[in-house]
Parts: sequence; C-alpha cells; structure tokens
Amino acid sequence: MSRIYFHSPSGDAAVLGSERAHLGTITHEASIGLLVGIVGYPELRRVLHPASMAHSALDHPGGGRMLSLALGTFGDSQGAFVHNGKRVDHWYLLLNTLIQQSGDSMRLAARVHAQCEVHGYVEGPDRAWLADLIEGARRDGVFRPEMGWEAVVELLRARDDEPVVMSYSVCDSFPNPGSTTWEPADAEDEDREAWHQLSHEEQWATGLAWLRDESHGRRRLQPDTWTDFGFGEGLTAVDLADSLTREAAA
Repeated sequence: MSRIYFHSPSGDAAVLGSERAHLGTITHEASIGLLVGIVGYPELRRVLHPASMAHSALDHPGGGRMLSLALGTFGDSQGAFVHNGKRVDHWYLLLNTLIQQSGDSMRLAARVHAQCEVHGYVEGPDRAWLADLIEGARRDGVFRPEMGWEAVVELLRARDDEPVVMSYSVCDSFPNPGSTTWEPADAEDEDREAWHQLSHEEQWATGLAWLRDESHGRRRLQPDTWTDFGFGEGLTAVDLADSLTREAAA
C-alpha cells in the first residue's frame, strides 16, 4: 500500500496512501466550486481555450461533472485556461485558487497533495506551526482519523532543529540521488551507486542544499507565504474574472 512519508534526519512518520487519494478528490472538487463561483459558469467559455476538453465539456448534458473530469488528472495535457492570450496550466490555477481563497485546512490539503511527490518541506522552527495546522485539519474533518496524522504530529513536535521533508512511496524517497547537490565522480555511474556509500549525514546535507535552492522550485511550507503561495505564475480564478471585467470595460 502506498504512503505519504514525512522524513527527518532522526526519524520518519507515514500517512496511508488512501489519504492522498482523498486529498486529491476534495481539493479538486473544492477548487472547481471556487472557479465556478468566482468566474461564473456562463462565463467559463470565455476563459477556456476553444480546443480544450474543458471547453467541450460545457456543451455536454452533464456539463458540471464533465468540466470537473476534463480539468482533472486525465484532462487536457496543455493548459485549459487562457489568460492574456496564453494557455495557462489549469492544475496550478485551480490549486492556487484553493490556496488563496480557502481556509488553512484546505490549504494544507492542497499543499500536501501537490507537493508530497516533489518533497515539500518545513524547516525546524516551523514544525510546531505545521503540527497545529494538521491538528486543525483533523478537527475540521479534512484529514481523516486513523490515517497516520497523529504520528506525523508527534514527529513534528519532537524537536525544532531539523527539517521535515515529504515524499510519496511510489516516487523517490528523501534524500535521494536525483535531488541533491552531490555529483558522482564517475559520470557513467548511472545508478549512482556511490550515493549509497555516503553517510546518512552527507546524504541529508546535500539533499537539503538542493531542496533549499529555489531555482529548483518553491517547496517550503512556511507561515510567511502560507495564504498567498502560488504555483507557476501564481494565477488564480480571480485573475480570470478580472480579465473578463477588463474586456467588458474596453
């Protein structure tokens, strides 16, 4: 069975993989609801690319459900939305809308779902803050009981001097030879066998150096950017609605 792992240099905790599926479903459906509420269902045709599956879904008798499916994991490979004449990554836009327009529990659900595979992480001083958010999500019913969240909270509260990094069991764990500043001395070492000869401390040090370099992407969960964090260009459904307002005023 799959797992969402929370790794630290001194210990790990895991959440059942079925919780990942749950988070994917609730965040997607909630983001679709926000999209329709902000842009307006009749106006969606104007912000969806004409060649997208999502645009075609609007003509289907079960338009709302088909729109959700078209904007889901198996929908358009190219961006379904259009903003300032460019196609926009719809998954990023939906996630950003949810993060910036909902409460902490749904924000956390979105961040865990979106970033467990790419090693979202929290620094040591913010571990208690993240533990509080998880406990809030449990009280709100967003995170379900007996999934492993209690063990994650225990890990987070155990200390404040080490980061905690996520991974998903069907992808690479952390640290790993693909997410590190370390390079093998032998360029032909395709399996990077030498990586596994490094000490635990060396693996973590080079992995964290890579992780903290934001040129590889922004992965840190932190209070300062919690409510306005954005993937990609940071666009949300509000930006789509604003573009329609500008068009109407022109």
